[in-house]
Amino acid sequence: MRNEMPQKGILELEPFDCWGIDFMGPFPSSYSNLYILVCVDYVSKWVEAIACIANNAHTVINILRKNIFA
Repeated sequence: MRNEMPQKGILELEPFDCWGIDFMGPFPSSYSNLYILVCVDYVSKWVEAIACIANNAHTVINILRKNIFA
């Protein structure tokens, strides 16, 4: 019994179960965009980077609706 492996459940994750969202910037203005919103799905390793004017919650919601969940 001492040499037996401990029995632990295997954690199953599906794409879009674990996300990371963060702003980068401000950067020098390019077409009036100062920030980059970076969205990462850690399960599938999918990355989306979107230039945006502001770094607030309203901007995040609009970008997620238009580009991610459309």
